[in-house]
Amino acid sequence: MHAAAAGVVRLTNDLFYSGNAVIIDHGAGVFTSYSHLSRIDVRWARRSARPGGRAGRATGRATGPHLHWGVKVNSISVNPLAFVRVTEFLVGG
Repeated sequence: MHAAAAGVVRLTNDLFYSGNAVIIDHGAGVFTSYSHLSRIDVRWARRSARPGGRAGRATGRATGPHLHWGVKVNSISVNPLAFVRVTEFLVGG
């Protein structure tokens, strides 16, 4: 699992409901969270190397392999897909 953008790691911990979790502060009130990791690959209070830097390994803790990815802006949860550039692919054409 790779970080959405560069930032400072603010939390790395094994939480009861979230399992291994990482929270990254990207500045300007933007935080991303990554939960249900089988392994944490970053250290607390360290700057992530670059956008896409490895933060951990996502495997899931509930019904199967998955990653819980969250985004908060000024303490308000927002849809993470609003921060992803989506590219349309044409199949078979």
